[in-house]
Amino acid sequence: MSISAKRFASLILLFALSNIEVHAANGSEKETKTQESIKLNAKQHQLMLVGGGLKTCSSLSQKNCLTARFDEQDKQQNLYQFSPNRLTALYAAPPFLQQSENYRQDFSRVIQHIYSRQQDKLLTRTQLRDAFDRTQFQHINGAIFYDEIPAILFDAMLDYLEVAQTDSHGQRKKERVDLANNSNQSALSIYQHFVAMAQSRSPSATHGKAKIAVITASSRDPFESADFYTSVFTQAGADVLWLPLDQSYQQARALEALGLPGCKQLSTVRAHNGSYNREAIYPERTQQQQHFCQHPELMLEQLSQVQGVFFNGGDQSRTLAALTLPNGADSPELTVIKQRLAANLMVVGGTSAGTAVQSGSVFSGRPVPMISSGTSETAFKRGAFAAAPPPESCASHSPCINGLMGGDLTYRALGGTGLFQLGILDTHFSERDREARLTLLAAQTSSRFGFGVDETTALLVGWQNNDLAMQVIGQGGVFIVDLAHSIYKLQGSKRQVVGMSHYLTHGDKVGYNDKTQSLDFTLAQPQPFEANEDGVWRNTVRQACGATEPLRWQQGDIAIVLMPSEDTHFNHAQQQSNLTCSYHSLPFGMEN
Repeated sequence: MSISAKRFASLILLFALSNIEVHAANGSEKETKTQESIKLNAKQHQLMLVGGGLKTCSSLSQKNCLTARFDEQDKQQNLYQFSPNRLTALYAAPPFLQQSENYRQDFSRVIQHIYSRQQDKLLTRTQLRDAFDRTQFQHINGAIFYDEIPAILFDAMLDYLEVAQTDSHGQRKKERVDLANNSNQSALSIYQHFVAMAQSRSPSATHGKAKIAVITASSRDPFESADFYTSVFTQAGADVLWLPLDQSYQQARALEALGLPGCKQLSTVRAHNGSYNREAIYPERTQQQQHFCQHPELMLEQLSQVQGVFFNGGDQSRTLAALTLPNGADSPELTVIKQRLAANLMVVGGTSAGTAVQSGSVFSGRPVPMISSGTSETAFKRGAFAAAPPPESCASHSPCINGLMGGDLTYRALGGTGLFQLGILDTHFSERDREARLTLLAAQTSSRFGFGVDETTALLVGWQNNDLAMQVIGQGGVFIVDLAHSIYKLQGSKRQVVGMSHYLTHGDKVGYNDKTQSLDFTLAQPQPFEANEDGVWRNTVRQACGATEPLRWQQGDIAIVLMPSEDTHFNHAQQQSNLTCSYHSLPFGMEN
C-alpha cells in the first residue's frame, strides 16, 4: 500500500532527528475499496480471534446478568478455611519451604493468629483478605503482609485453603452460565457465531449439533474455568467437551516418553507449574487428565472428531507449552489441529491469551513473534525483549529477573502456534492503550503487520491459498498497524516510529492479497458505540471522526500524532458522536 508522498514526507518531518539511523521498508500498491454486503458467512472463516473481555452472566459473575437467577445448587464463590489439615499441607509444600526461615516464622505466626480467631469458619475471598487486614501485632501489619506474600506462596495458600463445595445431591458445585440472561449482547453474539462457524463444518450441518472442544490451558488452574466454558458453548447450541490438555499434561507425556512415570506424577508436575491440591477440589477432572495421559490416543481421537476448538484467556505462554513439545516442535495435538484446520474440517477460536498465542510462523521471510507482556510506555523507554515475561508480582519500577522490569515488553521470537501468520496479535487493545507497544514490537522485529483486538470484539479470519479474508464483529474494533512504509529511529533510549494505521469496527472487512501484498478494505455502516470510555487513541479519533487536520496527544511520555492524508478514508456520520468510527490509511507517528 502506498500513501501520498507529499503527505508521508510531511509526517516524517514532524519526527525527523539528526544522527539517527533510519530503516524504511518497501511497500505495496495502494489498496482498493469495494462496496459489499456485511452479511456474515460462518463458512467463510476458519479462525475467531477475540480480544478478551467477554462479559458473561454466570453464577460467579452475576454482575453481568440482567437479573439474578442462581441458587445454592450453583457455585457462586470460592470458599476458604483455616483448618489444621490444610495448614499442615501448606507448610509442607515447596512454596513455603523455599522461603527464608525468618519469613516462614512470620508467615506461620500470621496464619496461626488468623486461625485462632476464625477456627474452622468458611471464608469468601473478601473475608479472607479482611482476616489478614485485621491482623496487627509487633512489627507485622496484616494488610501489608497480605499484599507482599510471594506470588508462588500466595497461589499455594489459596489452593490449599480452598474448600470443595457440593450440592444437595453430593455432587461438586459448578459455575453455571446463563446466556439467555446475559446483559452484554455482543458477547452473546460472539459465542453464538463461533458455534455457527463450527456447525458449518459438521457432517450434518443442517440438523446435528456442532461438536466443540474447549481447552483451558491458559490458566494457572486449568480446571477452574472448565465448567464455565463447557456451560457457555452448551447454552450457545453446541455439543461440548473439555479436554485436559495443558502444560502439565504435555510435561507428563514427555516424562513418559523417557520411560519415567510422568502420568502418575501429574500432581507433582502441576505443583511445579503453580497449581496445587487440585485433586481435592476437582477429583473427576484430575482423574480424567490422568486417564488421557495414560491413553494419549484418546486426546487425538477427540480432536479428530470435533468441528471447533476454543482456547481460554490467561497466559499465552502456558497455552503454547500445552501445544508444543519440550524441544519447541508441534505436539501431536497441535499437528492434528493444524491438519484439520487446513482441510477446513475444523475452526479454532480463542479469547485474550487464546488469541495472542495464535500468531507465529513466517511472513514475508520474517518470523512472526508472539507478544507475551508489557506496557506501551515502558516499551518505548526500554524496547522489546525476546525473553520470558517477568512474574506478575514484579513491580514496574524495579528489576526482576534477567534484568527485566515489571512493565517490560517481552515476546517469543519464534512466535506461537502459527495458525495466524500475517502479523503479531495483541488483545485487550484499545482499553489498555496498547497501540504503542504493538507498534514498537512490530518495528523492532521488522514485522509488517500488527493486529490489536479490542475487548468484546472478534477478528474473523479465513483464507484461500495465500489470500486472507477478515471481518470484525463485536462492540469494539480491530487496530491494524502497517509498517510497509515505515521509519524506526533509535538514539539511546529515544525511539520514534512512523507508519500507517487502520481501525475496523463491526461489519468492516479487510482482505490481504498475497500477489500484490496489499490490503483491500470494505467499511460497513457506523454502529452505535457500546464500548466504555477507555482507550485514548480510539476515543480521540472517534470524537474527531472525519478530521482533515492532524490529531495530537500525549500518552505518558509518548507523543502521538495522526495526520490524515488524501488517501485516508473515514466511515462516519456527521454530527453523530455516539457512533463507531472506522478508518483506513491514516498515517501516524509516535516518539518518547
